[in-house]
Amino acid sequence: MKEKQKIGFLVLATNKYTRFIPDLIKGADEFFLRDYEVEYFIFTDDKSLDVETQRKVHLINTEHKPWPYMPMAQYGIFHSNKQSFEDMDYLYYCDADMRFCDHVGPEILSDRVATQHPGLYGRRGTPETNPNSTAYVSMFENMQYFAGGFNGGSHDEYIKMCKTCYENIEKDFENDITAVWHDESHMNRYFIDNPPTKILDPGYCYGESLRPPFKPRLIALDK
Repeated sequence: MKEKQKIGFLVLATNKYTRFIPDLIKGADEFFLRDYEVEYFIFTDDKSLDVETQRKVHLINTEHKPWPYMPMAQYGIFHSNKQSFEDMDYLYYCDADMRFCDHVGPEILSDRVATQHPGLYGRRGTPETNPNSTAYVSMFENMQYFAGGFNGGSHDEYIKMCKTCYENIEKDFENDITAVWHDESHMNRYFIDNPPTKILDPGYCYGESLRPPFKPRLIALDK
């Protein structure tokens, strides 16, 4: 009998974002890849965080940084902890302030997985326009805009994306440049150069207030 594929579910939750973890994990238990071996990797500064689940949980100590450095640090944090995921077949990142409301199944399993932005689906969106930024997108390049709240892929491809985005963000920092939408801008640049092998509709990052015309599966909560 074929062994179940292992899925790493990655969440970055420091400071006030730790309060979202109980509901996020409760929903993931109910709806996220129910028939697979899922392990939660929670990067947090709360050493006493209590996570109730039957799935395996890894709490990885992570220093909090002020906005916008925390979201921009995620790729570097994940890449520097890549040994923690070495047994995983797939890795998926989810914003802490999200909530599962319906099943997310094997349809998401692919090498490079991106989610259409709920407010910008079918449109070019707002990529980085500073030509000095490594996240820069020329007005002549074709693109569709993806949300940073939920993305992932096969182990090797996701680690590759983390490495590239981390290095590009560091290059920008060295030049005193901050991309317009931070980590999301760099992710969108990456997906232009490395097209997704699976594009999920906005129901996988459904805006709580935006309400796009798609079946909601994973809701991006209003803050």
